[in-house]
Amino acid sequence: MNRIFLPIEIKVREFHSKLLFALFAAERGFETVLGGQLELIDRMPRLGNGIYIDKSTAITKREWFKKCRQMGNYVAAWDEEGLLYLNDEVYHATRMDPESFGMTDLFFTWGPHHTRTILAKYPDASDRVVPVGNPRMDLLRPEFIGYCDDRVAELRRKHGRMILINTNFASYNYAKGPEAAAKLNDPYPIKSMRALTEGWAQFQKEGFESFAAAAQAIYDAFPDHTVVIRPCPSEASGPWRQLFDGKERGLVSKEGNVIDWIHAAEASMQFNCTTGVEAYLMGSPSVAYRRVRSPDYDTPLSIACSLEAFTVEELLAQLRRIVAAVAGGKPRPRPTSTIAVEDYMTSLDGATSCERILAEIQRRDFSPRPYTLPALPLIKRIWRAWLRVVRRPDPLDIQYYREKFPGFSVEEAREVALAFSRATERFKNVRIVGAGRNIIRVCPI
Repeated sequence: MNRIFLPIEIKVREFHSKLLFALFAAERGFETVLGGQLELIDRMPRLGNGIYIDKSTAITKREWFKKCRQMGNYVAAWDEEGLLYLNDEVYHATRMDPESFGMTDLFFTWGPHHTRTILAKYPDASDRVVPVGNPRMDLLRPEFIGYCDDRVAELRRKHGRMILINTNFASYNYAKGPEAAAKLNDPYPIKSMRALTEGWAQFQKEGFESFAAAAQAIYDAFPDHTVVIRPCPSEASGPWRQLFDGKERGLVSKEGNVIDWIHAAEASMQFNCTTGVEAYLMGSPSVAYRRVRSPDYDTPLSIACSLEAFTVEELLAQLRRIVAAVAGGKPRPRPTSTIAVEDYMTSLDGATSCERILAEIQRRDFSPRPYTLPALPLIKRIWRAWLRVVRRPDPLDIQYYREKFPGFSVEEAREVALAFSRATERFKNVRIVGAGRNIIRVCPI
């Protein structure tokens, strides 16, 4: 079976890495159908069958995985949020549903640490749980990082010298508002872990407030820099914009891949965030601002990959060290990690994550499966078509989805593919064509 379906939930997080994966797949003879999660799921019955790779095996995937398999597809998954988690119990209560996981034919982990977490609960699944890394980290390897050079130059030309503040407070500052935030855990087993979730909510609130105060201090302390706040994709931008209201050197943006911004900025800071790990792998120091901290809620990897600061004064001092090194043309300070990064992430060198995933797929016997999904009676098809016309989705849901996935064009995908090709001298015999709204096919020529 040589067709792969690859959905994108959050464009700025996944588009570039999944397109890179599709280019690798084309080199190996696969056709990859890449598109927005909702659009792709809706159109899949008309695209033939193949191997569907989801971004998690959470409880919310159950019904779709059943249907996907009945359509003759194999189901695989990797976890886009499987690099940083509080502990094994929380991970299984939020990210791993036994029934959803049981329907996967392959599960690709970030590395040995992630693999141990899964196999501790599912020891019989060792034949289908494979540590391969994640395509997002392939983007940071020296042979690929040049793909974003033009974008980095554009950001520096537009905004000048920058300090980047990456925020990660979606449980408190949720894009759909506090009422929706209070219901985020409702579908998951973690809802029953009341003391933990209430403590996390308070931890997020205090963290948000500490970053708001720090942003103001950074703005005042660095008059020659643009201070950029980059909220995580599920956060509301409004409260952050209020901090910089009327200030021309203040910017709040979710635009583009965060890798571009880390690369373009002179220094960055974060809170329990993957961006700390990404910055470390790029050789661009990030400061973990730990004014609020807790052994129950801190993520050790993001801290170990960062310089640390516990007060505003320490934070400003760390940022000044980095900025001074950049201005003087000297190496920027690096954290002394006490964690074996390789235990968390496979494929930092040698074969890429994309190559390892594809090799594992090719090693398996994925023979075509029959389509066994029962046909809907005519009356149900008419009823569903009518509902789609008359039912009015919640405007907040529409806004939230569009912010996470604003769509992409064939031309945009071709432009990014060309940047990868120029940076690597690869992927020249690949064709990209449209396959529906926000859906493309990436195929070998």
